[in-house]
Amino acid sequence: MEENGGTSVPWYPQEWTAHPRALVVDHWPLARTALSALLRESGAVGTVTTARSAEAAWLDHRDNRADIVITDCDLRRPRDGLRLGRHLKDSRRPPMVLVYSEHNDPDVVFECLEGAADSFVHRSVEPETLVDAVRRLVTGRPTWITSDQTAPDGLGAAPHPAWPAGDAQPGRDMLTECMTVREREVLDLLLRRYSNDEIATHLHLARQTVKNYVSTVMQKLEVSSRRELHGWARRTDPWPRMSQAGAR
Repeated sequence: MEENGGTSVPWYPQEWTAHPRALVVDHWPLARTALSALLRESGAVGTVTTARSAEAAWLDHRDNRADIVITDCDLRRPRDGLRLGRHLKDSRRPPMVLVYSEHNDPDVVFECLEGAADSFVHRSVEPETLVDAVRRLVTGRPTWITSDQTAPDGLGAAPHPAWPAGDAQPGRDMLTECMTVREREVLDLLLRRYSNDEIATHLHLARQTVKNYVSTVMQKLEVSSRRELHGWARRTDPWPRMSQAGAR
C-alpha cells in the first residue's frame, strides 16, 4: 500500500457532509450487502461501494476517494481492518474510519484510539445506533461503543473507555483554560491535517511563527508528535468545541 511520504492534504468535512461517499469493508457477502443497504436507505451517506479485503478496499479508495470507511476488524487475516485503517489515515486524503466489529478486547479498542480508526462500534448495537454513529462521524464527531456500553443520548457523551468513569478529560479543559485564541486556531488546523506551510498561508503567518505555535500547542497538550496529537483528539472528542478557523 502506498503512503503519502509525509505530505499532508487538508480534510474538510463541511465540503462533503451532504453526500459523503462510503466504503463498506467486510469479508462476508451478506454483511456487506446488509450494511450497504442500511446506509443507503437511511440517507446517512450518498454513494456506497463495498470491498471484501483490505487490499480491495485500498484500491477502491485510491480510485473513488471514499469519505468514510466502515470496516470490520478482521478481514482475510486477523486485524486486517486495523492495518487498513492505519494505511488509510496515512494516505494523501485520509477518510474517516469506523471499525464495526464483534471484538470487545481492550487492545483492539486501544489500537483504534492510537490511530487506526476515528470511531468504534460493536456489532451488538441496533441498526439505528450504527447509522447515528455514521452520521456523527460525517460531521467529525467520534463514537466509541463497546458491547458492555449502552449508547447514551448523543452517543459520544459517555466516558471514553480510555478514561475511568467520573474522571475529567484533561484535554478539554486545556482547550478552554490554557490556550489563546490563536493557539486554538492552530490546533483546529492541525486536527484537519494541515501542514505548517498550509497553516501559515491560511492564517497569514510566517512559517517560523507557525512552528512556534505548533510547539506551544503540543507542549500544552503534552504530546510530542502529530500522531500523538491525533490520538489525543480521538480520546477527548474536541471537535464540537473547536473554533471555526477552518470553516470555508
